[in-house]
Amino acid sequence: MKEKFYVIGKRYPRKEAVMKATGALKYTSDIYLPRMLYARILRSPYPHARVKKINTSEAERLPGVKAVITYKDVPKIPCVKGYFKTEALDSYILEEKARHVGDRIAAVAATSLDAAQKAIELIDVQYEELPAVFDPIEAMEPGAPRIHETILLGNERVEVKNNIIGTVKMADGDVEKGFRDADLIVEEEYKTPRQLNFPLEPRDTVCVPEPDGRLNVWATTQSIHNLRHSLSLSLGMPLYKINVHQTMLGGSFGQGISMNIDTPICALLALKTGLPVKWEPGREDVAYENHRHLFIIRLKMGVKRDGTLTAQEMIAFDDNGAYAISGYGICAIMCGFSFSFYRCPNKKVDGFSVYTNTPPASAMRGAGGPQAHFAIESHMDTVAEELGMDPLELRLKNYTREGDLFYGQGPTISSVIRSCGVEYLIRKGAELIGWERRKRLPRGRGIGMAWGFHTSGCGSPTPSKFMQDYSGAIVKVNEDGTANLIVALADPGTGNQQVLAQIVAEELGIKYEDVTVPDSNTDVAPYNCMQHGSRSTYVVGGVVKAAAAEAKKTLLKWAARMLEASVDDLEVKDQKVCVKGSPQKAVTVAEVATYADSKTQQLGTIMGCYSGRALACPPHFAAYFIEVGVDMETGEIRVANAVGGADVGVVISPDGAEAQIGGGLHMGLGYALTEKFLIDKATGKVLNPFPVDYKILTAADMPDLEIFFADTVEPTGPFGAKGLGEAAINPVAAAVANAIYNATGGRIKELPITPEKILAALKKER
Repeated sequence: MKEKFYVIGKRYPRKEAVMKATGALKYTSDIYLPRMLYARILRSPYPHARVKKINTSEAERLPGVKAVITYKDVPKIPCVKGYFKTEALDSYILEEKARHVGDRIAAVAATSLDAAQKAIELIDVQYEELPAVFDPIEAMEPGAPRIHETILLGNERVEVKNNIIGTVKMADGDVEKGFRDADLIVEEEYKTPRQLNFPLEPRDTVCVPEPDGRLNVWATTQSIHNLRHSLSLSLGMPLYKINVHQTMLGGSFGQGISMNIDTPICALLALKTGLPVKWEPGREDVAYENHRHLFIIRLKMGVKRDGTLTAQEMIAFDDNGAYAISGYGICAIMCGFSFSFYRCPNKKVDGFSVYTNTPPASAMRGAGGPQAHFAIESHMDTVAEELGMDPLELRLKNYTREGDLFYGQGPTISSVIRSCGVEYLIRKGAELIGWERRKRLPRGRGIGMAWGFHTSGCGSPTPSKFMQDYSGAIVKVNEDGTANLIVALADPGTGNQQVLAQIVAEELGIKYEDVTVPDSNTDVAPYNCMQHGSRSTYVVGGVVKAAAAEAKKTLLKWAARMLEASVDDLEVKDQKVCVKGSPQKAVTVAEVATYADSKTQQLGTIMGCYSGRALACPPHFAAYFIEVGVDMETGEIRVANAVGGADVGVVISPDGAEAQIGGGLHMGLGYALTEKFLIDKATGKVLNPFPVDYKILTAADMPDLEIFFADTVEPTGPFGAKGLGEAAINPVAAAVANAIYNATGGRIKELPITPEKILAALKKER
């Protein structure tokens, strides 16, 4: 029987809603300070080149210019960007050798943006051009241009051979025997493109040096503590001298997980001038660092005639670009997900993470998940077609379920699945879309589906050597019975503050409206690692619940004095502490707080503090059923209808969960149909960094969407909840590809699926 809740599961306005609607909410881009300078960065026009000579004298003489820095002025320590334990330390704040078009060569700070830009143009650089390579497969060939000679991987300096940063190997059973036992073997290659994160908010940074030698930083980051840590190591500056301030984000989708390299550039300019410095990037600047990893995936499956999988083998090539912000971390996550889809006694996954002379890739919503889902869920449809079997039944026969092992973030992070609504999602989604219609639809009309998952954080019974995942929170009850939550969790527009406030209110028995989540900073808030892996509700929510529970202990202890009752006999709900079974014998939470604050008692503040790590990474599941129309003459695609279902355990915020599914569908449709970050294969230049050329879908392109949730409870989650943010995108592209195949008979194995590719597939079929 499910627990009865008073705040959990209810619909509330977001904490920041009024501030956003009135324009009063302050983002980093809204911060302007007296005497503030503006930064610009000089970037390499070549994909691979060494700086032979650099002359900054004309730029330094320009009126308004206060500082010019080059690679000669930066600390001679590798730049640390994140908390991936697989991070490759392969770059400096500014570079003497450019490894992609747009690489950082010099930077200036001036009294205006115009002066800063003109100064950049006055810097004279002589380059020695070097051979470049833009394809990950070609980069691994003997004789390919070497992008890095050596890198620091962990604490060890290693030679980079064939441009390979690192490899991931996972295996279970005997794959060769599994293929010998198979009645059918299906083998294909899939390609997924670079995709830009493209949040609405520009990636601004403001750095303010203080007279005592400290540095205050405002930045568009998903972890103020991770940013402080990375700045400290990259600048060679004591940690305590850096204070990073939390601001609301106008979207992120992963681009703020690791420290963006422009932040330490801004910091160095501020420290050199002794003045506040602001970095306001353009869209082209943002495109030079952060996009989804390009993958080439070779997938082979063996299966019995009854649909039982006997073997699965995958080889994946991951294009990191010129610098490995997460090392081989995204490749590891992708391999772990690929290992977790289906029950199969014999599995093998080999992943290769590779350097190319292209802008560095980073994490993006799903972090390896959309790539894995597109390949595997497309492949399962092909296997079902070859068997003459309903794709739903093939999935239901083989999907990973409760009691199975799930690899949340690669080989070293796993936990046993303890809640699973996959069968319900598949059957209910099929019912809502009218799955039985798909064989009767006219040519050019099709229905496809895909299911999938993502990890809720990256906890595991044993701490991972690959990824850190712990958080802290403080809950303070005020003298009037309201509460403050102090937590360093970034909110990129997903409603994290609302969810955490609901958890506090439910635990303390007070109203949602009575919980405030103020802006914080690294000087005040307990440590919280980067927001990633859909961890906010599950991991941070669990920590917040534990902190609120500590506060509740004090609340009940002092209420027991007032009611002359045992603590064990009390409960708190509806803003009151009452004796169980005797609701008339009660005091309000506000009365208890007032009593504790009174001159006669002076008991102190009702508060709780907790810091800890997650012990599991339960998958949250999603399934999409998508109906498309395809013009068989032009190849034009129209998404007509969609059904999206999710298993998130107990739904804490229905509005927020529904918004995640809608947003995931939107981003997934763009990945499937229109979005591709283009790099010129001859010059390495970025071709479409601006919205006019990079085709993001609009609201007008969205289909009707019906949303539903599985009725499950995650026993390890706060009030039974799991995450959602990334499973909401992961299966979308595969569902679209499967729908297009159903409509046309043409299987597209490379994203995005364009009219030209459909026409080529139709021609091949004919």
